[in-house]
Amino acid sequence: MCLKFESKGVLHQVLATCTINIVNYAHGAALGWVSPFLPLLQSEDSPLESGPVTVEQGSWIGSILCLGGLFGAIVYGYLTEKIGVKKSIASLCISNMSFWTIVYFGTSVYHLYLARFLAGATGGGVIVTFPLFIADISDSKFVNYSTKFSIVTNFFNFHRVRGALGSILALAGNSGILTMYIVGDLLSYRTVPVVMISLPTLFAILMTLIPETPQSLLKQRNVAQAEQSLKFYSGLKSDQECTPEFKQQFEKLRNFILNSKLQSDRLQLQDFTSPAAKKGILIGIFLMFLNQFCGVFAILTYAVSIFSESGSTLSPGTSAIIMGAIQIVGTIASFIFIDLAGRKVLLLISTYGTGLGLTCLGVYSWMRSQSVDLTGLDWIPIASLSLTVFLFCVGLCNIPFFVLPELLPAKICNAGNTISMISITIFSFISLKILPILLEQIQLHGAVAIFASTCFIGGIVIALFIPETKGKNLVSPENV
Repeated sequence: MCLKFESKGVLHQVLATCTINIVNYAHGAALGWVSPFLPLLQSEDSPLESGPVTVEQGSWIGSILCLGGLFGAIVYGYLTEKIGVKKSIASLCISNMSFWTIVYFGTSVYHLYLARFLAGATGGGVIVTFPLFIADISDSKFVNYSTKFSIVTNFFNFHRVRGALGSILALAGNSGILTMYIVGDLLSYRTVPVVMISLPTLFAILMTLIPETPQSLLKQRNVAQAEQSLKFYSGLKSDQECTPEFKQQFEKLRNFILNSKLQSDRLQLQDFTSPAAKKGILIGIFLMFLNQFCGVFAILTYAVSIFSESGSTLSPGTSAIIMGAIQIVGTIASFIFIDLAGRKVLLLISTYGTGLGLTCLGVYSWMRSQSVDLTGLDWIPIASLSLTVFLFCVGLCNIPFFVLPELLPAKICNAGNTISMISITIFSFISLKILPILLEQIQLHGAVAIFASTCFIGGIVIALFIPETKGKNLVSPENV
Protein backbone atom coordinates (compact mmCIF):
# COMPACT_ATOMS: atom_id res chain seq x y z
CA MET A 1 0.00 0.00 0.00
CA CYS A 2 2.76 2.40 0.94
CA LEU A 3 4.52 1.81 -2.39
CA LYS A 4 1.30 2.70 -4.19
CA PHE A 5 0.97 5.97 -2.28
CA GLU A 6 4.56 6.95 -3.00
CA SER A 7 4.03 6.32 -6.69
CA LYS A 8 0.87 8.44 -6.73
CA GLY A 9 2.74 11.15 -4.88
CA VAL A 10 5.49 11.19 -7.48
CA LEU A 11 2.87 11.30 -10.22
CA HIS A 12 1.22 14.33 -8.60
CA GLN A 13 4.61 16.00 -8.22
CA VAL A 14 5.41 15.40 -11.89
CA LEU A 15 2.02 16.72 -13.04
CA ALA A 16 2.37 19.83 -10.88
CA THR A 17 5.90 20.45 -12.15
CA CYS A 18 4.82 20.00 -15.77
CA THR A 19 1.94 22.41 -15.19
CA ILE A 20 4.11 25.23 -13.86
CA ASN A 21 6.59 24.66 -16.69
CA ILE A 22 3.96 25.63 -19.26
CA VAL A 23 4.75 29.26 -18.48
CA ASN A 24 8.47 28.44 -18.54
CA TYR A 25 7.98 26.95 -22.01
CA ALA A 26 6.20 30.16 -23.04
CA HIS A 27 9.06 32.17 -21.54
CA GLY A 28 11.57 30.13 -23.58
CA ALA A 29 9.60 31.08 -26.68
CA ALA A 30 9.80 34.74 -25.63
CA LEU A 31 13.58 34.35 -25.21
CA GLY A 32 13.90 32.89 -28.70
CA TRP A 33 11.64 35.54 -30.28
CA VAL A 34 14.56 37.90 -30.99
CA SER A 35 16.37 35.42 -33.23
CA PRO A 36 13.83 35.09 -36.08
CA PHE A 37 12.34 38.59 -35.88
CA LEU A 38 15.21 41.00 -35.19
CA PRO A 39 16.46 40.72 -38.82
CA LEU A 40 12.91 41.57 -39.99
CA LEU A 41 12.72 44.51 -37.60
CA GLN A 42 16.03 45.81 -38.95
CA SER A 43 14.95 45.49 -42.59
CA GLU A 44 13.03 47.89 -44.78
CA ASP A 45 10.01 45.60 -44.32
CA SER A 46 9.93 46.31 -40.57
CA PRO A 47 6.38 45.94 -39.17
CA LEU A 48 6.96 48.90 -36.84
CA GLU A 49 5.48 52.26 -37.79
CA SER A 50 8.65 53.91 -36.46
CA GLY A 51 10.64 52.22 -39.24
CA PRO A 52 13.63 49.84 -39.28
CA VAL A 53 15.43 49.16 -36.01
CA THR A 54 19.06 50.31 -35.82
CA VAL A 55 21.94 48.17 -34.56
CA GLU A 56 22.00 50.12 -31.29
CA GLN A 57 18.25 49.69 -30.82
CA GLY A 58 18.54 46.01 -31.69
CA SER A 59 21.15 45.55 -28.97
CA TRP A 60 18.73 47.10 -26.46
CA ILE A 61 15.92 44.80 -27.62
CA GLY A 62 18.18 41.85 -26.90
CA SER A 63 19.75 43.00 -23.65
CA ILE A 64 16.97 44.82 -21.78
CA LEU A 65 15.52 41.40 -21.00
CA CYS A 66 18.27 40.99 -18.38
CA LEU A 67 17.24 44.16 -16.55
CA GLY A 68 13.70 42.82 -16.50
CA GLY A 69 15.06 39.57 -15.08
CA LEU A 70 16.65 41.37 -12.15
CA PHE A 71 13.43 43.30 -11.55
CA GLY A 72 11.36 40.11 -11.72
CA ALA A 73 13.61 38.26 -9.31
CA ILE A 74 13.18 41.03 -6.72
CA VAL A 75 9.41 41.36 -7.20
CA TYR A 76 8.61 37.66 -7.23
CA GLY A 77 11.00 37.01 -4.35
CA TYR A 78 8.92 39.47 -2.34
CA LEU A 79 5.64 37.95 -3.52
CA THR A 80 6.63 34.43 -2.42
CA GLU A 81 6.88 35.67 1.14
CA LYS A 82 3.62 37.63 0.99
CA ILE A 83 1.19 35.47 -1.01
CA GLY A 84 2.91 32.07 -1.27
CA VAL A 85 4.91 30.21 -3.90
CA LYS A 86 2.04 28.80 -5.96
CA LYS A 87 0.19 32.11 -6.27
CA SER A 88 3.44 33.87 -7.20
CA ILE A 89 4.03 31.32 -9.96
CA ALA A 90 0.44 31.70 -11.18
CA SER A 91 0.95 35.46 -11.49
CA LEU A 92 3.77 34.87 -14.00
CA CYS A 93 1.09 34.57 -16.68
CA ILE A 94 0.51 38.33 -16.39
CA SER A 95 3.99 39.39 -17.52
CA ASN A 96 4.17 36.68 -20.18
CA MET A 97 0.76 37.59 -21.60
CA SER A 98 1.80 41.24 -21.55
CA PHE A 99 4.86 40.43 -23.66
CA TRP A 100 2.84 38.77 -26.43
CA THR A 101 0.14 41.47 -26.27
CA ILE A 102 2.63 44.33 -26.62
CA VAL A 103 4.46 42.56 -29.47
CA TYR A 104 1.15 42.26 -31.34
CA PHE A 105 -0.04 45.83 -30.81
CA GLY A 106 3.35 47.58 -30.57
CA THR A 107 4.16 50.17 -33.22
CA SER A 108 7.55 51.50 -32.08
CA VAL A 109 10.84 50.18 -30.77
CA TYR A 110 10.01 51.57 -27.32
CA HIS A 111 7.03 49.24 -27.13
CA LEU A 112 9.40 46.35 -27.80
CA TYR A 113 11.73 47.57 -25.05
CA LEU A 114 8.82 47.32 -22.62
CA ALA A 115 7.79 43.92 -23.97
CA ARG A 116 11.28 42.48 -23.59
CA PHE A 117 11.60 43.95 -20.10
CA LEU A 118 8.39 42.16 -19.11
CA ALA A 119 9.64 38.95 -20.72
CA GLY A 120 12.74 39.25 -18.56
CA ALA A 121 10.57 39.77 -15.48
CA THR A 122 8.91 36.43 -16.22
CA GLY A 123 12.33 34.78 -16.38
CA GLY A 124 13.42 36.37 -13.11
CA GLY A 125 10.26 35.06 -11.50
CA VAL A 126 10.88 31.56 -12.88
CA ILE A 127 14.41 31.51 -11.47
CA VAL A 128 13.23 32.56 -8.01
CA THR A 129 9.96 30.65 -7.62
CA PHE A 130 10.41 27.35 -9.45
CA PRO A 131 13.26 25.95 -7.30
CA LEU A 132 11.24 26.84 -4.17
CA PHE A 133 8.13 25.11 -5.50
CA ILE A 134 10.02 21.98 -6.53
CA ALA A 135 11.91 21.83 -3.22
CA ASP A 136 8.62 22.19 -1.31
CA ILE A 137 6.59 19.52 -3.11
CA SER A 138 9.18 16.89 -4.03
CA ASP A 139 10.56 13.84 -2.27
CA SER A 140 14.23 14.37 -1.44
CA LYS A 141 14.73 10.65 -0.78
CA PHE A 142 15.05 7.71 -3.14
CA VAL A 143 11.62 6.15 -3.64
CA ASN A 144 10.54 2.60 -4.37
CA TYR A 145 7.82 2.43 -6.96
CA SER A 146 4.99 0.13 -7.91
CA THR A 147 4.76 -1.03 -11.51
CA LYS A 148 1.40 0.72 -11.91
CA PHE A 149 3.17 3.99 -12.71
CA SER A 150 5.99 2.54 -14.80
CA ILE A 151 5.88 5.37 -17.39
CA VAL A 152 6.79 7.87 -14.72
CA THR A 153 9.01 5.69 -12.60
CA ASN A 154 11.26 4.44 -15.39
CA PHE A 155 12.64 7.97 -15.57
CA PHE A 156 12.93 8.45 -11.81
CA ASN A 157 14.40 5.08 -10.84
CA PHE A 158 17.99 6.37 -11.14
CA HIS A 159 17.52 9.94 -9.96
CA ARG A 160 16.49 11.77 -6.86
CA VAL A 161 12.97 13.00 -7.42
CA ARG A 162 13.92 16.59 -6.64
CA GLY A 163 16.80 16.62 -9.12
CA ALA A 164 14.73 14.98 -11.83
CA LEU A 165 11.90 17.47 -11.40
CA GLY A 166 14.42 20.29 -11.52
CA SER A 167 15.74 19.00 -14.84
CA ILE A 168 12.34 19.70 -16.40
CA LEU A 169 13.04 23.42 -15.90
CA ALA A 170 15.92 23.47 -18.39
CA LEU A 171 14.18 21.16 -20.86
CA ALA A 172 11.00 23.26 -20.90
CA GLY A 173 12.86 26.53 -21.43
CA ASN A 174 15.06 25.14 -24.20
CA SER A 175 12.05 23.51 -25.87
CA GLY A 176 10.34 26.89 -25.90
CA ILE A 177 13.35 28.46 -27.62
CA LEU A 178 13.34 25.71 -30.27
CA THR A 179 9.60 26.13 -30.78
CA MET A 180 10.05 29.84 -31.45
CA TYR A 181 12.81 29.14 -33.98
CA ILE A 182 10.37 26.86 -35.83
CA VAL A 183 7.24 29.03 -35.44
CA GLY A 184 9.17 32.19 -36.30
CA ASP A 185 10.35 30.59 -39.52
CA LEU A 186 6.83 29.56 -40.52
CA LEU A 187 4.44 32.27 -39.28
CA SER A 188 4.24 36.02 -39.72
CA TYR A 189 5.26 38.64 -37.18
CA ARG A 190 1.68 39.41 -36.08
CA THR A 191 0.49 35.78 -36.12
CA VAL A 192 3.10 34.46 -33.69
CA PRO A 193 1.88 36.36 -30.58
CA VAL A 194 -1.73 35.37 -31.35
CA VAL A 195 -0.68 31.71 -31.30
CA MET A 196 1.73 31.90 -28.37
CA ILE A 197 -0.59 33.75 -25.97
CA SER A 198 -2.58 30.52 -25.73
CA LEU A 199 0.22 29.07 -23.57
CA PRO A 200 -0.03 31.47 -20.61
CA THR A 201 -3.83 31.29 -20.93
CA LEU A 202 -3.75 27.49 -20.60
CA PHE A 203 -1.25 27.83 -17.76
CA ALA A 204 -3.53 30.21 -15.84
CA ILE A 205 -6.45 27.78 -16.14
CA LEU A 206 -4.48 24.68 -15.08
CA MET A 207 -2.87 26.44 -12.11
CA THR A 208 -6.29 26.62 -10.46
CA LEU A 209 -6.08 22.81 -10.10
CA ILE A 210 -2.69 22.83 -8.33
CA PRO A 211 -2.62 23.21 -4.52
CA GLU A 212 -0.39 25.72 -2.76
CA THR A 213 2.73 24.15 -1.23
CA PRO A 214 2.45 22.90 2.37
CA GLN A 215 5.28 25.19 3.47
CA SER A 216 3.60 28.34 2.14
CA LEU A 217 0.29 27.40 3.77
CA LEU A 218 1.99 26.77 7.10
CA LYS A 219 3.71 30.16 6.92
CA GLN A 220 0.24 31.64 6.45
CA ARG A 221 -0.95 29.58 9.49
CA ASN A 222 -3.38 27.55 7.34
CA VAL A 223 -2.59 24.26 9.08
CA ALA A 224 -5.58 22.27 7.82
CA GLN A 225 -5.01 23.29 4.18
CA ALA A 226 -1.30 22.57 4.55
CA GLU A 227 -2.09 19.01 5.64
CA GLN A 228 -4.40 18.55 2.67
CA SER A 229 -1.69 19.88 0.35
CA LEU A 230 0.89 17.48 1.75
CA LYS A 231 -1.60 14.64 1.26
CA PHE A 232 -1.99 15.60 -2.39
CA TYR A 233 1.75 15.71 -3.06
CA SER A 234 2.17 12.45 -1.13
CA GLY A 235 -0.56 10.70 -3.12
CA LEU A 236 -3.00 10.29 -0.22
CA LYS A 237 -6.72 10.76 -0.86
CA SER A 238 -8.26 10.36 2.59
CA ASP A 239 -7.47 10.43 6.29
CA GLN A 240 -7.76 6.66 6.39
CA GLU A 241 -4.77 6.37 4.05
CA CYS A 242 -2.52 8.48 6.28
CA THR A 243 0.26 6.37 7.75
CA PRO A 244 2.07 7.12 11.02
CA GLU A 245 5.07 8.11 8.92
CA PHE A 246 3.01 10.72 7.08
CA LYS A 247 1.65 12.18 10.33
CA GLN A 248 5.16 12.31 11.77
CA GLN A 249 6.46 14.02 8.63
CA PHE A 250 3.70 16.65 8.73
CA GLU A 251 4.20 17.39 12.44
CA LYS A 252 7.92 17.78 11.92
CA LEU A 253 7.32 20.17 9.03
CA ARG A 254 4.63 22.04 10.97
CA ASN A 255 6.82 22.54 14.03
CA PHE A 256 9.74 23.66 11.92
CA ILE A 257 7.76 26.30 10.01
CA LEU A 258 5.59 27.59 12.86
CA ASN A 259 8.44 27.85 15.35
CA SER A 260 10.52 29.79 12.79
CA LYS A 261 13.80 28.26 13.88
CA LEU A 262 15.71 29.83 11.03
CA GLN A 263 14.94 33.37 12.18
CA SER A 264 17.28 33.03 15.14
CA ASP A 265 20.15 32.05 12.91
CA ARG A 266 20.77 35.43 11.27
CA LEU A 267 23.56 36.05 8.81
CA GLN A 268 26.51 38.10 10.02
CA LEU A 269 29.40 39.73 8.20
CA GLN A 270 31.91 37.18 9.47
CA ASP A 271 29.88 34.43 7.78
CA PHE A 272 31.14 35.82 4.44
CA THR A 273 34.77 36.32 5.46
CA SER A 274 35.80 32.72 6.07
CA PRO A 275 38.16 31.23 3.45
CA ALA A 276 35.49 28.75 2.31
CA ALA A 277 32.88 31.49 1.89
CA LYS A 278 35.18 33.86 -0.01
CA LYS A 279 36.44 31.09 -2.28
CA GLY A 280 32.92 29.82 -2.97
CA ILE A 281 31.54 33.26 -3.83
CA LEU A 282 34.50 34.12 -6.08
CA ILE A 283 34.21 30.79 -7.91
CA GLY A 284 30.46 31.33 -8.27
CA ILE A 285 30.90 34.79 -9.80
CA PHE A 286 33.65 33.51 -12.10
CA LEU A 287 31.51 30.61 -13.36
CA MET A 288 28.61 32.98 -14.04
CA PHE A 289 31.02 35.23 -15.96
CA LEU A 290 32.24 32.27 -18.01
CA ASN A 291 28.68 31.05 -18.56
CA GLN A 292 27.82 34.33 -20.30
CA PHE A 293 31.09 35.46 -21.88
CA CYS A 294 31.68 32.18 -23.65
CA GLY A 295 29.09 33.86 -25.90
CA VAL A 296 26.71 30.95 -26.46
CA PHE A 297 23.65 32.55 -24.85
CA ALA A 298 24.20 35.68 -26.92
CA ILE A 299 24.66 33.57 -30.06
CA LEU A 300 21.41 31.70 -29.35
CA THR A 301 19.60 35.01 -28.85
CA TYR A 302 20.80 36.39 -32.20
CA ALA A 303 21.00 32.99 -33.94
CA VAL A 304 19.44 33.99 -37.27
CA SER A 305 21.65 37.08 -37.54
CA ILE A 306 24.74 34.99 -36.69
CA PHE A 307 23.98 32.45 -39.41
CA SER A 308 23.34 35.24 -41.91
CA GLU A 309 26.85 36.52 -41.16
CA SER A 310 28.49 33.08 -41.16
CA GLY A 311 28.03 32.25 -44.84
CA SER A 312 26.24 28.95 -44.29
CA THR A 313 24.36 27.71 -47.35
CA LEU A 314 21.46 26.58 -45.17
CA SER A 315 18.83 29.23 -44.54
CA PRO A 316 19.39 31.13 -41.25
CA GLY A 317 16.04 29.93 -39.93
CA THR A 318 16.77 26.27 -40.65
CA SER A 319 20.24 26.58 -39.12
CA ALA A 320 18.77 28.10 -35.95
CA ILE A 321 16.24 25.25 -35.69
CA ILE A 322 19.01 22.65 -35.96
CA MET A 323 21.01 24.44 -33.28
CA GLY A 324 17.96 24.65 -30.99
CA ALA A 325 17.43 20.90 -31.29
CA ILE A 326 21.11 20.29 -30.50
CA GLN A 327 20.68 22.46 -27.38
CA ILE A 328 17.98 20.12 -26.05
CA VAL A 329 20.11 17.03 -26.75
CA GLY A 330 23.01 18.63 -24.89
CA THR A 331 20.80 19.48 -21.91
CA ILE A 332 19.63 15.86 -21.65
CA ALA A 333 23.22 14.64 -21.93
CA SER A 334 24.24 16.95 -19.09
CA PHE A 335 21.81 15.37 -16.65
CA ILE A 336 22.93 11.88 -17.68
CA PHE A 337 26.66 12.50 -17.26
CA ILE A 338 26.84 15.04 -14.42
CA ASP A 339 26.99 12.38 -11.69
CA LEU A 340 28.93 9.87 -13.78
CA ALA A 341 31.85 11.97 -14.98
CA GLY A 342 31.89 14.59 -12.21
CA ARG A 343 31.40 18.34 -12.27
CA LYS A 344 34.99 19.44 -12.90
CA VAL A 345 35.62 16.99 -15.74
CA LEU A 346 32.44 18.02 -17.55
CA LEU A 347 33.22 21.70 -16.98
CA LEU A 348 36.67 21.27 -18.56
CA ILE A 349 35.33 19.29 -21.52
CA SER A 350 32.52 21.78 -22.01
CA THR A 351 34.68 24.91 -21.70
CA TYR A 352 37.50 23.78 -24.00
CA GLY A 353 35.03 22.19 -26.42
CA THR A 354 33.01 25.41 -26.61
CA GLY A 355 36.22 27.36 -27.27
CA LEU A 356 37.26 24.90 -29.99
CA GLY A 357 33.88 25.07 -31.74
CA LEU A 358 33.94 28.88 -31.68
CA THR A 359 37.49 28.86 -33.03
CA CYS A 360 36.43 26.74 -36.01
CA LEU A 361 33.60 29.17 -36.76
CA GLY A 362 35.91 32.17 -36.35
CA VAL A 363 38.58 30.79 -38.67
CA TYR A 364 35.96 29.98 -41.32
CA SER A 365 34.44 33.47 -41.02
CA TRP A 366 37.88 35.14 -41.24
CA MET A 367 38.86 33.10 -44.34
CA ARG A 368 35.56 34.02 -45.94
CA SER A 369 36.21 37.72 -45.26
CA GLN A 370 39.58 37.32 -47.00
CA SER A 371 37.84 35.89 -50.10
CA VAL A 372 39.48 32.47 -49.65
CA ASP A 373 37.89 29.76 -51.81
CA LEU A 374 35.80 27.67 -49.38
CA THR A 375 33.94 25.58 -51.94
CA GLY A 376 32.67 22.39 -50.34
CA LEU A 377 33.22 23.71 -46.81
CA ASP A 378 29.94 25.56 -46.36
CA TRP A 379 28.86 22.94 -43.80
CA ILE A 380 31.40 24.26 -41.27
CA PRO A 381 29.28 27.08 -39.74
CA ILE A 382 26.34 24.87 -38.79
CA ALA A 383 28.62 22.00 -37.72
CA SER A 384 30.89 24.15 -35.57
CA LEU A 385 28.01 26.02 -33.90
CA SER A 386 26.10 22.78 -33.30
CA LEU A 387 29.20 21.34 -31.62
CA THR A 388 29.61 24.55 -29.62
CA VAL A 389 26.02 24.56 -28.37
CA PHE A 390 26.05 20.84 -27.53
CA LEU A 391 29.25 21.05 -25.50
CA PHE A 392 28.07 24.24 -23.80
CA CYS A 393 24.84 22.54 -22.70
CA VAL A 394 26.68 19.44 -21.50
CA GLY A 395 28.53 21.36 -18.82
CA LEU A 396 28.99 25.10 -18.85
CA CYS A 397 25.28 25.86 -19.20
CA ASN A 398 24.02 24.02 -16.10
CA ILE A 399 26.92 22.90 -13.90
CA PRO A 400 27.73 26.35 -12.43
CA PHE A 401 24.30 26.25 -10.77
CA PHE A 402 24.97 22.75 -9.39
CA VAL A 403 28.48 23.55 -8.17
CA LEU A 404 27.71 26.72 -6.23
CA PRO A 405 25.55 25.16 -3.48
CA GLU A 406 28.15 22.41 -3.14
CA LEU A 407 30.96 24.93 -2.59
CA LEU A 408 29.31 27.43 -0.25
CA PRO A 409 28.86 26.93 3.49
CA ALA A 410 25.23 25.98 4.12
CA LYS A 411 24.47 29.11 6.15
CA ILE A 412 25.29 31.53 3.29
CA CYS A 413 24.08 29.34 0.44
CA ASN A 414 20.94 31.40 -0.25
CA ALA A 415 22.85 34.69 -0.02
CA GLY A 416 25.56 33.31 -2.31
CA ASN A 417 22.94 32.24 -4.83
CA THR A 418 21.51 35.76 -4.77
CA ILE A 419 24.95 37.28 -5.41
CA SER A 420 25.50 34.90 -8.31
CA MET A 421 22.06 35.65 -9.77
CA ILE A 422 22.78 39.37 -9.72
CA SER A 423 26.19 38.81 -11.31
CA ILE A 424 24.88 36.59 -14.11
CA THR A 425 22.18 39.17 -14.85
CA ILE A 426 24.81 41.88 -15.23
CA PHE A 427 27.08 39.67 -17.36
CA SER A 428 24.17 38.57 -19.53
CA PHE A 429 23.10 42.16 -20.10
CA ILE A 430 26.63 43.14 -21.18
CA SER A 431 27.10 40.17 -23.52
CA LEU A 432 23.71 40.67 -25.21
CA LYS A 433 24.28 44.40 -25.48
CA ILE A 434 27.73 44.22 -27.08
CA LEU A 435 27.33 41.32 -29.52
CA PRO A 436 25.35 43.22 -32.22
CA ILE A 437 27.85 46.09 -31.92
CA LEU A 438 30.81 43.70 -32.17
CA LEU A 439 29.31 42.10 -35.27
CA GLU A 440 29.13 45.52 -36.90
CA GLN A 441 32.55 46.79 -35.73
CA ILE A 442 34.86 43.74 -35.88
CA GLN A 443 32.64 41.26 -37.75
CA LEU A 444 31.79 37.73 -36.74
CA HIS A 445 35.33 36.39 -36.58
CA GLY A 446 36.43 39.19 -34.25
CA ALA A 447 33.52 38.67 -31.87
CA VAL A 448 34.02 34.91 -31.86
CA ALA A 449 37.74 35.34 -31.14
CA ILE A 450 36.91 37.23 -27.93
CA PHE A 451 34.48 34.54 -26.77
CA ALA A 452 36.83 31.67 -27.65
CA SER A 453 39.72 33.31 -25.80
CA THR A 454 37.50 33.63 -22.74
CA CYS A 455 36.79 29.89 -22.91
CA PHE A 456 40.45 28.87 -23.14
CA ILE A 457 41.50 31.16 -20.27
CA GLY A 458 38.51 30.00 -18.26
CA GLY A 459 39.49 26.37 -18.78
CA ILE A 460 42.88 27.07 -17.20
CA VAL A 461 41.22 28.70 -14.18
CA ILE A 462 38.87 25.71 -13.77
CA ALA A 463 41.76 23.25 -13.93
CA LEU A 464 43.83 25.12 -11.34
CA PHE A 465 41.35 26.52 -8.85
CA ILE A 466 37.95 24.79 -8.92
CA PRO A 467 37.63 21.60 -6.85
CA GLU A 468 35.57 18.54 -7.72
CA THR A 469 32.31 18.55 -5.73
CA LYS A 470 30.78 15.29 -6.92
CA GLY A 471 29.34 13.32 -4.02
CA LYS A 472 29.61 16.15 -1.52
CA ASN A 473 26.92 15.95 1.16
CA LEU A 474 24.80 19.07 1.42
CA VAL A 475 23.62 19.95 4.89
CA SER A 476 21.01 22.66 4.85
CA PRO A 477 18.53 23.78 7.46
CA GLU A 478 15.56 23.28 5.18
CA ASN A 479 16.02 19.49 5.21
CA VAL A 480 13.45 18.67 7.82
